[in-house]
Parts: sequence; C-alpha cells; structure tokens
Amino acid sequence: MKSKLGKVALTAFGALALAGVATPAFAHVGLVGGGEFVASADPVFAAGEWWGLAHTSNIHTGAHGWGAATSTDAVGGEEGFAHVG
Repeated sequence: MKSKLGKVALTAFGALALAGVATPAFAHVGLVGGGEFVASADPVFAAGEWWGLAHTSNIHTGAHGWGAATSTDAVGGEEGFAHVG
C-alpha cells in the first residue's frame, strides 16, 4: 500500500514539475510610439495605432497606420512591416 502511494505521489510530483518547466513564466509585450495603445500579457496581445511598434516575445510589427501582434500572428496596415521569429 505504501509503495503504491509513494509511486503515485512521485508520478504526480514529476508531472507537475514537467508542466511547470513547459509553461512560460511570463509573457513579454511592448509598445512604442503612436497615438493609441493596448497591451495584454494574458492572452499575449499588443496593438498600436497611427505610428510606432507593437511586439510580443517573438513577433514585431510596425506601421505608419496601425499594427498588432499576438503570440502567433502579426499584422500591419498602410506602410509598415511584420516579423515573426
């Protein structure tokens, strides 16, 4: 009985430890420039309007008109750029 309980406890501890390693500790979101901004770390999202740069941990978007970035996508309007990676 003790052996099974110990194995269950060890397995649960190991699973929680692996889940903690796989989960990011923080989300990086930032904005620079422009007139209007919005940023969120949960879900990861950043947007700026008129001119400037919006970025998350691995996505950057900049534009003269508008730009937005999530953890998987980037968009920009009018004159600008988007970089994922």
